[in-house]
Amino acid sequence: KEGMMDKIQSWRGRVKEVQAQFADNAKTTFVCVCIPEFLSVYETERLVQELMKYNIDVENIVVNQLVLKPSSEPACKMCAARQKIQGKYLAQIKDLYEDFHVVQMPMHCDEVRGVEALK
Repeated sequence: KEGMMDKIQSWRGRVKEVQAQFADNAKTTFVCVCIPEFLSVYETERLVQELMKYNIDVENIVVNQLVLKPSSEPACKMCAARQKIQGKYLAQIKDLYEDFHVVQMPMHCDEVRGVEALK
């Protein structure tokens, strides 16, 4: 029984260390990544509220998979519909997070993996 109590005390100490590091803005920040759709925006807002409740730095949001029309291609009916839907949620993101750094990333034809693919 005593060995178990020692383990619990050890874990408690580690948890406090992690909490302190998460709350230290010089060491930790969270970057939320969402897509411009209802559920993702809703869950992002829940995450931001929880992080703020614990004084964890969160001031960056990446909005991923935006459907953009290449200027050289004719308009696509589905793409136009997605742009309209995404525009609604992008406007909500801009309103909710006006003091945040919001980065908009377009949807790509291929899977984006690694830094080089982002350039």
